[in-house]
Amino acid sequence: MLGIYKRLSLSIFGHVADRFSTNFMVLKPHLMKSGVGILLRTWVAIILTSVLLVYLASLAVMLTASMFIYIEFVTFFYMVVFVPIMLAAMTFMTFYLYPIQRAKSLERSIETDLPFALAHMSAIASSGIPPEFMFELLVSFEEYKAISVQAKMIVRNIKSYGMSSLSAMKDVAKRTPSASFKQVLNGMTSTIERGGDLVNYLKDMSDKSLFAYRIKRENYLKTLSTYADIYTALLVAAPLMLLAVLGVMSIIGGEIMGLTIQDIITLLTWLVLPLLNIVFLAFIHVTYPGV
Repeated sequence: MLGIYKRLSLSIFGHVADRFSTNFMVLKPHLMKSGVGILLRTWVAIILTSVLLVYLASLAVMLTASMFIYIEFVTFFYMVVFVPIMLAAMTFMTFYLYPIQRAKSLERSIETDLPFALAHMSAIASSGIPPEFMFELLVSFEEYKAISVQAKMIVRNIKSYGMSSLSAMKDVAKRTPSASFKQVLNGMTSTIERGGDLVNYLKDMSDKSLFAYRIKRENYLKTLSTYADIYTALLVAAPLMLLAVLGVMSIIGGEIMGLTIQDIITLLTWLVLPLLNIVFLAFIHVTYPGV
């Protein structure tokens, strides 16, 4: 299905993508590191095709809805003009940002699992297994997630493309979104090329990564403690005090900005507080370092 959509996109907007691909060059490294497996020209064509389809589909929905539902002319005009444009713009931003966000997600996953994967690699290398077989073993460990995918790319380069183990590691080092994993792969190739001790190198890198992992975890726990204090003050204590004040005011009566006290209490309880909690959870998720 994806192949058909890619061919359709190229047939419609291939010439446009050739002309404007330079304007999307910032996406090229992210496409390579995200593992999407689509060339920049094709991705630009997919973006333009998706934007066009969403615009036409939303426009058709607006026009069809106006046949069955009475809508004032001004409202109808704004719906027909602005809603399709807004949805098309959102589609453009989604496709534009997707490879960037995916690359960041892969980087976070690799950084999280790298200390443990390095310890495993060090143990495997100490048995005298060549690097290509070491990466082949890593592929079978699904708990390493993104690192297993990177190892699979190295194995693919060796078995399918006929690269040497050093060339395969250098190629993946260029494509990986993680600077730490890139350093590990480049260090492995450098160690092998100059005849160094690969086992000692992996052991040293494993110790450094585990130490950095512990430091990051301790720092994040301290930060999380600060977030907990902020949450308690702003989303627990403050709302309780505000609700208590509003409860007293409801006895007296009156309105605030055209709303009764009971309406304000209802909005605060069922809309504002849940929304603020969702925003806080989203903030915690975004700031989570993956350690």
